[in-house]
Amino acid sequence: MRRQSVELTADTIQRTRAHFAEICRGCIQEAQEGKVYVNDLAHYIRWQTDSEAEFLAGRWDHTFTFLQRAHWLQTGECVALLS
Repeated sequence: MRRQSVELTADTIQRTRAHFAEICRGCIQEAQEGKVYVNDLAHYIRWQTDSEAEFLAGRWDHTFTFLQRAHWLQTGECVALLS
């Protein structure tokens, strides 16, 4: 069965970027609160902060994870993109 393609809107792309940036912020918060252990907290915070900036800048828009989340945010349908 072939699915109809979906063109992602600019709003959806921005909301998806914000979603992944929020994950980075949450990871930092959990590490700072001691909910998860990391070997080098300062390095981990820098890494997650850099990742947040990259997500917001659109560096990861081409990945399957990003595209699948964007599709779900826009349509409410969760599909396997590699099927």
